[in-house]
Amino acid sequence: MKLSGRLIDAFLALEETRHFGLAAQRCNVSPSALSQSISRLEAQLGIKLFDRDTRNVSLTPEGQIFSQGANRIAAEMRSALDDIENRLQKKAGRVSLAAPPSIASNWLPERMALFKLRFPNIELRLFDVVSDQCIEFISQGQADIAINAQPGNPLELDSKILFNEPMFLICHSSHPFAGKESIALKDLKKQPFIHTIRTGSVWQHVQTFLSIAGVVDTGLEVTQLGTLGGLVARDFGLSIVPQFALTLCMRRDVAAVRIKDKRAVRPIYLVKKKNHSLSAAAQCFYEQLLLEAVDQKTS
Repeated sequence: MKLSGRLIDAFLALEETRHFGLAAQRCNVSPSALSQSISRLEAQLGIKLFDRDTRNVSLTPEGQIFSQGANRIAAEMRSALDDIENRLQKKAGRVSLAAPPSIASNWLPERMALFKLRFPNIELRLFDVVSDQCIEFISQGQADIAINAQPGNPLELDSKILFNEPMFLICHSSHPFAGKESIALKDLKKQPFIHTIRTGSVWQHVQTFLSIAGVVDTGLEVTQLGTLGGLVARDFGLSIVPQFALTLCMRRDVAAVRIKDKRAVRPIYLVKKKNHSLSAAAQCFYEQLLLEAVDQKTS
């Protein structure tokens, strides 16, 4: 049995006013139209909901039972509409973000803080996971937006470049490179090199130009950027990391030097699921990041 919202509204109006004229005014219909709606509702249910005469309107026993369900539906609908309105006005909602640790520890928190100032009632969630997992979180719906070093499958994901992150050499503070403002890739020839894990986005981007540099493999390969910083601080070799990973690597005896080469960058993408609508809150955060990216390109 399918009952229209108009029939339920007519029932609730008559139940509250106990007067066909007043109920009709509330529903913006004529008294005869309201009476027809009540009769149609009773016919569909197969029961009498109201006892009425020229003076009184009252609920029947079955009408009292129907009233419980009708009022519950109305209350739930009001609650849902209020929730939607709050979300549209950014007074409520949640945004789930995924980003690799280098972005999640440095660049992203500042943007989250700006968003929180504008919309303090919106809940922010952050998953600091490696790039491959960022893609999985978006594909599986665990995160709304990823700020990631990989674009993912273009058939499934919508990816836009936010910016190109510069790469830096990190070396021991006593190394001859430590005092330089910048170095070229060719300067790294025969230098002992410490690798990051091969499944990570840092390795994937660095590998494209390491062969040009002609470095010497130390045999060391680490998962955590903090470990990388510790090894460099003990002069086991040097390495290359993106700009926003520097805070995770820096130690007292570690120096960072800009690599002067147009290839020495890591593109950072803004990723969401393709053909999938974001919530009002998530769409707002997404547009904030896109606008910042446009401002950076035009400045």
